[in-house]
Amino acid sequence: MDSNEILKALERERALLEDFICLSEEQLLLLEDEDIDAVNSLLQKRADLMMELTAIETTLGTWISQIRNDPSVTSEMMREFRAVNDEIVSMANHIVEIDAQTHARLDMMKERTRRDIENSDRTRQPLHLYSDPYKRKV
Repeated sequence: MDSNEILKALERERALLEDFICLSEEQLLLLEDEDIDAVNSLLQKRADLMMELTAIETTLGTWISQIRNDPSVTSEMMREFRAVNDEIVSMANHIVEIDAQTHARLDMMKERTRRDIENSDRTRQPLHLYSDPYKRKV
């Protein structure tokens, strides 16, 4: 296994996570504006990124397990792998934080909508009050 390929895959994963962070931050802003259609579009883009991230992660898992005991991989290269991996973990944690904010925002929107529906139900007059007053009651 070529350690340069592993490093390139780690760097690709980092680049995808940067894109994912941008989409997540944009999604949060769109939720604040309650632009649900645009949020749905971003969700699809995030899903596409997740598929690629999952594929890279699976490949990396296999490669890294193969090189753990490979004497041709220098300690300097292992340090570089760890440094990039630490950045990846930090980025993933940042995405989790953004998503937590997104979920909190969605919960607030759902609660507000629920209250609005309850209030409109309470203020609605019974339908029989809207009947034609000139109709003869039988």
